Amino acid sequence: MSIRHGTAGKTLRNKLLILMAFLLIVGVGGYLLIRLFVPLLAPAAPILALFLVVRMLSSKEVSRTIRALGKGYLGEMTVGKHLEQLPTGWRVFHDLDLGGENVDHLVIGPAGIFNVEVKNYSGKVIATPRGLYNKGQRQDEVVKQAWRQSHRLREIFGVEVKPILVFVGDQLEGDRVGKLPVKRPDELLSYFKGLPKVWEYAEFIAVVRKAEQLVK
Repeated sequence: MSIRHGTAGKTLRNKLLILMAFLLIVGVGGYLLIRLFVPLLAPAAPILALFLVVRMLSSKEVSRTIRALGKGYLGEMTVGKHLEQLPTGWRVFHDLDLGGENVDHLVIGPAGIFNVEVKNYSGKVIATPRGLYNKGQRQDEVVKQAWRQSHRLREIFGVEVKPILVFVGDQLEGDRVGKLPVKRPDELLSYFKGLPKVWEYAEFIAVVRKAEQLVK
């Protein structure tokens, strides 16, 4: 089994917890304010406070945020579980801090270093040599994000870091956008195991030590 560093989806999980805590504060605060300033409505304060929270949850912005964070978290957790099944000799880092953005997963093993960017989209995803599409719309920013993080990590480690896009769900057609591999979670183990060895143990450990400093 691979050695795990960090927790998959930690950043998204924390954002969800903060949002839930905010909604709880709104509910409790509304309840207390009603009891304090409108004593006549005190018996109905719990219902009114709950109504306030429900109204906030039903707003487009809040519901969209919760849905996006939840899907992202589940996606990173799913991919993380697959990556942790890699054999001994591999290291899997979750949720690395690049300062302003995070790397979902970083995989270091005999075949090199790979930054794994995870997306959990609804609808069909189509990967072609010339572009990535979801529901008929080009997803150029996703491809740019994977390459941007790859280049940033290369600056940190001083060695090549190869990006991989992983889409959670069964509606994926194609396996590459230009030189960028596109995979489903259940394809990752066979993909990594089929790659040739590219470096020696001393080089591997030197990069692992640097990666440990980026774990949140």
